[in-house]
Amino acid sequence: MAQPADVTSDVDVQVTVGGVWTLTLDVAAIDFGILIPGDNASDAVNVNVRTNQKIAWHLKLNKDQDLTHTVDATEIFPSANLTYTGSGGAGTWVDGEFTLAPTTAYTCAAIEYKNLGAGTDLTTTLDILIPDPAMAGIYTNTITYTLTATP
Repeated sequence: MAQPADVTSDVDVQVTVGGVWTLTLDVAAIDFGILIPGDNASDAVNVNVRTNQKIAWHLKLNKDQDLTHTVDATEIFPSANLTYTGSGGAGTWVDGEFTLAPTTAYTCAAIEYKNLGAGTDLTTTLDILIPDPAMAGIYTNTITYTLTATP
């Protein structure tokens, strides 16, 4: 008796890989404590960016207002009194003053287009100089960190 011929069937396999696009900050607030006119201080915000989008990206920074006295809104610190410097990553940093419009602080390198695992660790060091004279009291603003894709 003859042996039967082989019979084959196919199975198509598909998987959809979800996109990862995250920006994580290690702090939600910075309090420089009690300083007097002429004092300066620094504190850092550590940032982690993770993506599998395989596209260029930027970290943009902006402020909602100048550091403003919570009771007397006419009392503000000039923009030059709260600045940042960046470190970390393989890309390019542009250090400077915080602006009202989101401004590019960091541009990633090509090797960071797809950086799952540990991601890209960045640090922004905020430097403050208390103007002389400055009215006693609490001054506040909000700094926004934005992860932006460049298609």
